[in-house]
Amino acid sequence: MIAGRTSARLPLLINELERQWIFDYEIWESIYLPSVKASINAAHRQIVEFAKEAGWNEVLIAEDDFVGTHENSFKYFMSKKPEDYDIYLSMVYMGDIDNDNCVRNFSGMTMYTVHSRFYDTFLSVDPEEHIDRALNGLGKYVVCNPFAFIQRNGFSSNTGK
Repeated sequence: MIAGRTSARLPLLINELERQWIFDYEIWESIYLPSVKASINAAHRQIVEFAKEAGWNEVLIAEDDFVGTHENSFKYFMSKKPEDYDIYLSMVYMGDIDNDNCVRNFSGMTMYTVHSRFYDTFLSVDPEEHIDRALNGLGKYVVCNPFAFIQRNGFSSNTGK
């Protein structure tokens, strides 16, 4: 699932999906609320709510500005998915990463997988906060090592830079 598509980023998004050999996906429209952080939070939450209602065991979510660090990033990311996780992240901007790739106090949800056992917790966080910051300390978060995806350079909807 792709959270929050913007028309200016659509060609880059489609190119990256094809470059990574990702063909089974759904692109969701952006959500615009008075607060950017609430908009991003709502975009991610709607997909987790959908996965929960559909009874999916997990859901992979990507923002529309993700880019692989390699042409085989998606294959690598999926091959390294741990057995035990609440959220499996493709990268983080900041965080305390342990030797087993568990991460605490993280920021960055460019691409990640949420396990079904964590859906209710994910959906329980404050909808007015940055989703990644609101989730800190609530579950077992594992980050791919090395990072498989990063945010594309350019304008960030979150920071406005």
